[in-house]
Amino acid sequence: ASCHCICTMFLYLICALSVAFASAAHRHTYYLPGVAPSTYNKADPAKLYVNKLTSTKTQIPYDYYSLPYCRPKKFGLQSENLGEVLSGDRIENSVYKLEVKVSKSCEVACVKKLKKSEKDAFVKAIDDDYKVHWMVDNMPVGVLNSIPGSEEKAFTRGFPVGFTSKTSAGLNRFLNNHLRIIVKYHDDIDGTGDNEDEPTTKIVGFRVEPMSIKHAWAGDSFNPGSTTLSTCSSSSPATNDPRNYLNVDKSPDSTVVFTYDVVWEKSAVEWTERWDVYLNSNAPSEKVHWFSITNSFMIILFLSVMIAIILLRALRKDIAQYNDPS
Repeated sequence: ASCHCICTMFLYLICALSVAFASAAHRHTYYLPGVAPSTYNKADPAKLYVNKLTSTKTQIPYDYYSLPYCRPKKFGLQSENLGEVLSGDRIENSVYKLEVKVSKSCEVACVKKLKKSEKDAFVKAIDDDYKVHWMVDNMPVGVLNSIPGSEEKAFTRGFPVGFTSKTSAGLNRFLNNHLRIIVKYHDDIDGTGDNEDEPTTKIVGFRVEPMSIKHAWAGDSFNPGSTTLSTCSSSSPATNDPRNYLNVDKSPDSTVVFTYDVVWEKSAVEWTERWDVYLNSNAPSEKVHWFSITNSFMIILFLSVMIAIILLRALRKDIAQYNDPS
């Protein structure tokens, strides 16, 4: 009985260590989205889901809709697999409409008239370097960042809520209210449809180019159905002009127009290789989550001491029984 107890305790210890190490390294692990790939035809809807907000400064994740972003009329948590639950994902539907191989330009997601508290929420998120996480076809969104002193670019997960810039007048916070959504796809012949030569489309890449644009339009009020923007249109894509950034904390106008583009790019990357860009990412701007690592090691230490005490008590009773002549 004592041997069985000791083996059970060691098994618990191994499980605890595995969970703790997995928690410490959760930033570098990815759940498998499934064995069978999702295939699409042209103009099929490709759902874009929003996820959590994370920061390397605060270590505290938040729900995407904790910031005053555009919300659909009906939104809620989607069903999650075990990997998503363990990584703390909060996957919800969004207002962004994607159709396979259908590019769009200057689509209006929504118009928000921000209150002071909502502006302050964006300012705090920008100061704390929070990143937004989205998903398309179980692929997390990323951005390409330039590496100082190199012509290469590094792929990092998530895109920033905004960015800051210091001037003689003080610190400015700019909100990324325009997003160029770039989805890479791969066509191949599977021979399963009515036409065996008809290619099927698989999504193999997903990234965003965030921009800050102080949109302008004619008239005092903005009507999403009839008002035309002068800063971008369906025939004139938006440009990232530093002279027209949206200063979220110092702008007297509280109206923010959230817009987006959708670009579909054909890729030679196979579906089986689409996760390589995430696994091979070595962005220099990423910081180590020392708080999470320290917390995991403290849990390991506590569990080890607790199990050691239980084992010592069990062994002491067994030794006392063996030494008892009666």
